[in-house]
Amino acid sequence: MNFKKKYGWQIYLAATFILFGIMLSIQTQTQNRLASELAYQSTADLTIMLKNLSDKRHLLNAEITEAEQRLEEYQQDYADDTRMIEYVNNEIKRLDILTGQASVAGPGIKIILQKENLLYSDVVGLINELWNSGAEAVAINNIRIIDTTAIGFLDALNTTYLTCDKEILEAPYTITAIGNSNILEKGLTMPGGIVDNLEFFKIYPEITIEEEILIPALAEKKVLRYAAVPAKEEQNT
Repeated sequence: MNFKKKYGWQIYLAATFILFGIMLSIQTQTQNRLASELAYQSTADLTIMLKNLSDKRHLLNAEITEAEQRLEEYQQDYADDTRMIEYVNNEIKRLDILTGQASVAGPGIKIILQKENLLYSDVVGLINELWNSGAEAVAINNIRIIDTTAIGFLDALNTTYLTCDKEILEAPYTITAIGNSNILEKGLTMPGGIVDNLEFFKIYPEITIEEEILIPALAEKKVLRYAAVPAKEEQNT
């Protein structure tokens, strides 16, 4: 918000009051001078002078009314800008959380997985179930997961490594998720759900409910090299 927008109505009001004071001073001096000369004026002259004074009073009242209206408009504009700035700031914070640009804290659950018999697809299934159950932020081994995160594997030296965005993860693997703890847990442990399926392959996730979990922001911002918002005319085609 620039200086003119923020303080314009105050400057306008101050200038109006100064003008109002000058006009009152002039009107008072005029009335005093007229009072000393009333004895020398005719009835017709007095009538004209009274009308002029009345016209000036109405004009002054109109100026004051206009100034009050301008003040109300400036105050309304200022209030609207304040609400707009507050809305924009809240929206930026929300988008920063969704895109992983900001670290977040809150209640949720923690899942610990051992390496034995575990496939990367099992981890992907667990994370997807967390999203489906309303998780607002997820991480694995303290690495933030967003919609473009790639969970995969790497074979090297006769060993398979779990990876997150091509970064090798060390076992045991810890998945943390922020959201409604009860709903998140039930989403994983419902009969016939993903935990039941993992146990069939002798994979036993350790699930605990946490009062507060801290999930860090992305280590690096995602750079978009190809995706861009199309021009308005292209959106309508």
